[in-house]
Amino acid sequence: MKKLIIPAVAIALAFGTSAFKATTTTSNFFKYIGPSARTSAQVQDLNNYAALDVNPCIDNGNVCGVTLTTAKTIGQAPASSEFNVQKANLWSSQQSHTAANAAIGMEE
Repeated sequence: MKKLIIPAVAIALAFGTSAFKATTTTSNFFKYIGPSARTSAQVQDLNNYAALDVNPCIDNGNVCGVTLTTAKTIGQAPASSEFNVQKANLWSSQQSHTAANAAIGMEE
């Protein structure tokens, strides 16, 4: 009986650990965390963005962030190669107070 209980407990514990859980995150929303007075340099600086697991933005007049395809650990800055593609769109969005494309989120 012990020969059956010990392996059963080991299997149950193994499935309860994160080692058997796969993460399926393939993209992140990168929230603007820079100064509230958004200048061109600040909006276009990738160090002013941090990865989140959800988009917290509502459609309003200021850049809130951008969704990019390369997933990063929560809190990290975006990949420069992907961010650079959106830099001009981010500033354009800030100037017009309207998202330049579907990847860009806006906030109050």
